[in-house]
Amino acid sequence: MSSALLAMMSQSPMYAAWSAVAPDPDGFAALMDKIDELQRQPYDWSAKIGRISAQTLLVFADADSIPVSHAAEFFALLGGGLRDAGLDGSARPAARLAVLPGLTHYDIFQSALLAAIADDFFG
Repeated sequence: MSSALLAMMSQSPMYAAWSAVAPDPDGFAALMDKIDELQRQPYDWSAKIGRISAQTLLVFADADSIPVSHAAEFFALLGGGLRDAGLDGSARPAARLAVLPGLTHYDIFQSALLAAIADDFFG
């Protein structure tokens, strides 16, 4: 995801959204290099995830860079998907998981479904 891909990424919806609001639209290449550097660092948040007590909404695309199985594992670390919520929903976890169909990491933010899910969660 380094700036070596800038020509390709400059045609993406992500770049268009960045350019519309960024104080320095020319800084996209630097952002790409920072993301590349971060992605090269080993990380494992699994020990810390279970400590999150706030209601949490996890949203992924079904064609995302993160496998749906990993999204489900992350959700389970937040207590989700481990049991039936019961007829009255009283055992529902504080966390929610949404896997949006037909979307990718690059176009998920344009989805009306994402807006509806976020609105319901924050509403």
